[in-house]
Amino acid sequence: MIRKKIKVTNRMGMHARPATMIVKAATKYRAEFHIIKDDMDINGRSIMGVMTLAAEYNSELELVADGVDEEFLIKEISELFAANFGEEQMKILKGLAVSEGIAIGKARIIEREKHKIERKLIEKSEVTKELERFNGDVKAALAEIDSLIDNYAASQEHKDILTTQKMILQDPEFVNRVGKQIRNELCSVEHAVSNYFTEVAGIFHKMNNDFYAQRVSDYEDVAYRLLSHTLKQRRSNLADLDENSVLFMENITPSFVTRVFAKRIQGLATVQGARNSHSSIIARSMQLPMLVGIPDLLREVKEGDQVILDGFSGDMLIDPTEEELQKYRKIYEQEKSYQSKLQKLIDLKAVTADGKKIKLLSNIEIPDELDQVVRLKSEGIGLFRTEFLFIDKNDLPDENEQYEIYQKIAAKIYPETVIIRTIDVGGDKLSSILNLRKETNPNLGCRGIRISFQNIAIFQQQIRAILRANQGNISIMFPMISDVDEVIKAKEIIAECCRELQSQKVECNENIRIGAMIEVPSAVITSDAIARECDFLSIGTNDLVQYTLAVDRDNEGVAQYYKTCHPSVLRSIKMTVENAHKAGIPVAVCGEMASNLKYVKLLIGLGVDELSVSPGRLLRVKDKILQTDYIAARKMIEKVLLESSSEQIKAIIRKDNEENI
Repeated sequence: MIRKKIKVTNRMGMHARPATMIVKAATKYRAEFHIIKDDMDINGRSIMGVMTLAAEYNSELELVADGVDEEFLIKEISELFAANFGEEQMKILKGLAVSEGIAIGKARIIEREKHKIERKLIEKSEVTKELERFNGDVKAALAEIDSLIDNYAASQEHKDILTTQKMILQDPEFVNRVGKQIRNELCSVEHAVSNYFTEVAGIFHKMNNDFYAQRVSDYEDVAYRLLSHTLKQRRSNLADLDENSVLFMENITPSFVTRVFAKRIQGLATVQGARNSHSSIIARSMQLPMLVGIPDLLREVKEGDQVILDGFSGDMLIDPTEEELQKYRKIYEQEKSYQSKLQKLIDLKAVTADGKKIKLLSNIEIPDELDQVVRLKSEGIGLFRTEFLFIDKNDLPDENEQYEIYQKIAAKIYPETVIIRTIDVGGDKLSSILNLRKETNPNLGCRGIRISFQNIAIFQQQIRAILRANQGNISIMFPMISDVDEVIKAKEIIAECCRELQSQKVECNENIRIGAMIEVPSAVITSDAIARECDFLSIGTNDLVQYTLAVDRDNEGVAQYYKTCHPSVLRSIKMTVENAHKAGIPVAVCGEMASNLKYVKLLIGLGVDELSVSPGRLLRVKDKILQTDYIAARKMIEKVLLESSSEQIKAIIRKDNEENI
């Protein structure tokens, strides 16, 4: 008799196909064959018996063979298990990469314990005691947040997020309403607290706005923390997390990111989430690789799986092949070494190897990204997208709301410049509050500056807020300009808003730089005239490629025609740069092309003065600039502009990159 312990390593477990293969193999040999799982002992020649074991992935089984061919039987069955019954093991899921980096480790799945709230009432005589309990629990929760701020907050931005949670607990509205429910309705603390936060969460969710809906996680985090103290329940056990762990959850709150980071985990992935959630922002500030938005995540990944998170591509590999594992281990070590090198560049200016200064700025989507911009010593904000104030909101932001946001950013980045792009909704960013009509071809419809001209009152409100917030370091930039008349009209509106504010004795700074985005062919062709009316130009390469090549950049069916280094695109950039320089003004590139390292030398060679990139790419682009020789870049461009196809241009870029690695 031979007995052998074995583990189920195929991801789908003992379903019909593996069961059939086991039975077929067993019937070939002269030996009794049994499989044991826990207290079940089944006949290994019965397909029904094998399947009733319900042996899932990672289950431990014992094979038992007794007879003349027992050795051969055990050997063949063991080989079937070792080969995972011929099933493809590695799976790749796609998520949204919100924090760069590579994470390799074992999957750890944490499901937050749900609080069970009893809707119980208290006696009138218990009110005083219940209010004391509430106050004590609030103090305990505040002390816990203070501890997180003191010991784990990696940046000022992170501290601000946790400070916001303290303010939620100290909010008089919260304290008064919970107290009122305890006194007047005789609710228990947990009942009253749960009622309050459920109502607040409902308000946020009804806003139908991704930016604000993500902020509900702060309230949910506070509610969970407070109720954990109230109910004296132990929260999610993190004892098993270590530096080999990759964390998987349905969703994750900002403070939970802090707690798991303290365990030195490799990275994390969630079913829900968004790029601009506070949790994502904290992960970026801690340089913790993170993927979000993976619907099948918790169905596909199993506890203990070997996993890889690619925080650059958004790929998540489950049970990677040895080849993939080795490839990513090499990337991981290279990235670790590279990040260490990049941190040493923070205090350096972006200057080419032969002394040409390139101004390097940051693009930001929301104010929460500002802390990272300051930490990296960016030379300013080359593009502040204001769409988050308008997209999918139920109400328009008023002038004061906008003023406070712009003023805060200008003050924090001072004396560096912040370039505020005026409202740029429409096309792929339809905004419900502006009553925009659904268009057959939205990218050629009412978008960019056209939206502002069709909604003059809203445009004036935004301009007034910007003028009031200007501390001498704010610039205004108009999106999707198609001819000089639009610039002149926009400037007239600015002048009118200045006069209006002055007549109302409202403090404002009228000395403001004005720029235009060059994104369409007509703007390129007339960039000489546009440049004479502006203080700077900024090329939005994403749309410039789209409109120049007549390719919808969001349509996968025509993706092969979207060619960033098409001769027409490069010649458009060259023409714009030359016309801007003739007018004596600088020109920047703020599209994705500026963040792509293989195009940095190309843009420098074309004479671009400034590059504006996402904060996460800033140091990488700076490193590329420092390694670039300006004279060599100019010579490369002379060759590139002689070529007639994008394939030939790509070959030149590829060869140059290989020679300069």
